[in-house]
Amino acid sequence: MATRRKPKKPLTPLQENRLLKIVLGLVVLGFLWVLFAPGFGVVSLFSMRHKAAELRLEIDALAESNEELRLEIERLQNDRAYLERIAREEHGMLKENERVFDFSGKK
Repeated sequence: MATRRKPKKPLTPLQENRLLKIVLGLVVLGFLWVLFAPGFGVVSLFSMRHKAAELRLEIDALAESNEELRLEIERLQNDRAYLERIAREEHGMLKENERVFDFSGKK
């Protein structure tokens, strides 16, 4: 018992036109989705790449600052003359039996 299928009718020009519009509409919607999809669209991809480049620059700047601070710590721990100079210049410390004379005049 084989079932017979009816032969398909060809589409009318109006149906073809509607089908073409539907397909084109879906293609346009798919293209727009690929461009602007939140989180993984092309626009989001460029935004994330820009942010990654900014973060790389910030990482480089922080690494450089970290290295400078590490060298400063090393000098403070090992260089007595540098430590004394910093104590005098930045903190106004004096040696024992040392006096400061201010000749700047009255203000």
